[in-house]
Amino acid sequence: MKWKNKGHEFDNIAWDIAQNFKDKGKKIYIFGAGLLGEELRAIMEKTGCFAGFIDNNKKKQELGVNGIKVISLQKYLECGARGLVVITADRKNIPAITVQLDAVGLKEGKDFYEYQEFMKSVFPILSVYANDQVYIELAQICLTERCTLKCKKCAHGCYAVDIKSQDMSIKTAKESADYFFSHVDIINEFVLIGGEPFLYRDLDEIIQYIGKNYREKIVIFSITTNGTIMPDKETLDLCRKYKVTIRISDYSMTIRGLETKYRQLREKLENSHVPYTVSDKENQWMDYGFESVDRKGREKEMIQVFDKCKTPCREIRGSRYYYCVMARSVSDNLKLGIGKRDYLDLDGLKEGDKKILLEFQMGFSEKGYLDMCGHCHGSDAVKYPIPVAEQVQRI
Repeated sequence: MKWKNKGHEFDNIAWDIAQNFKDKGKKIYIFGAGLLGEELRAIMEKTGCFAGFIDNNKKKQELGVNGIKVISLQKYLECGARGLVVITADRKNIPAITVQLDAVGLKEGKDFYEYQEFMKSVFPILSVYANDQVYIELAQICLTERCTLKCKKCAHGCYAVDIKSQDMSIKTAKESADYFFSHVDIINEFVLIGGEPFLYRDLDEIIQYIGKNYREKIVIFSITTNGTIMPDKETLDLCRKYKVTIRISDYSMTIRGLETKYRQLREKLENSHVPYTVSDKENQWMDYGFESVDRKGREKEMIQVFDKCKTPCREIRGSRYYYCVMARSVSDNLKLGIGKRDYLDLDGLKEGDKKILLEFQMGFSEKGYLDMCGHCHGSDAVKYPIPVAEQVQRI
């Protein structure tokens, strides 16, 4: 979307939403005390908005969840509680809960929201207009473009990067965190990525720097790895200290020997008491078309691709805040020279420019698209499946 009234794009809708939120005591009640509800609770506690859980499960009402009291919808109504209700139930149960809330006179879009809509379209606006806080769902620092694998159609183009190439300097990595957190008050997940981040020589130093200075602003601090490198004790000690989650991408269906590595890595993480996740075994990726798509600069098409895509993958690189980490990394790694100015310079933002950062985060920019949108399938990439992690050379 093109900026038409920079810094004021949401004014027409935001004040009504924010006033409604303030009228409800700026509190969030979470309907559904399950895993998704726990994730949302962590965010709401960071922002000071969490008021409690609502759940239909009588056992949860009796015992609570992780030390948090759980009440019934009837109890919520009887106690005269004020707040927005956010539904975090399984998708199959959302329609029934919506009917339940409607039946007691609560209105969707005023008294309650479904989780996905709330977190993507409502809460970021509320956070700025009602709480004067910038909330970001996901952002990353790409510490190195080098990787231990050479995957065809890598979404970051890392197969084209020489293993001896220079990584981001530790000075720039620290500056990236400083610029980001000088403007952002709360982030759901802050990720150290690559390439393969365990190749980064100064990984311990950047974990400690972010953990020491900014951990209280981060709900989930994570590192994404392909699982081919075993972190050493010092790294794991820091991960445990600063509650860093290791996210392992599972490519074992394509690459022989990785199952053994994953098992060894899981054992080491468990023994070190470091939290981790392992993705489902992937059997296919998407071809984004970076090397084949060419829209010949047709602006209308590129705007359509951008508006439909809504990628969540932000990147901070020095003071440059990129809307799409893949657009930046593929252009750099394949030496395409596309989109060199497609970023928001945080160094140019003032203290009162939170609305501009919000708008950029929500998809506004001077052009209304990224130059790489002319060379990407965007959300239609799902129509172009390719084998997962197929190697361009033997490893």
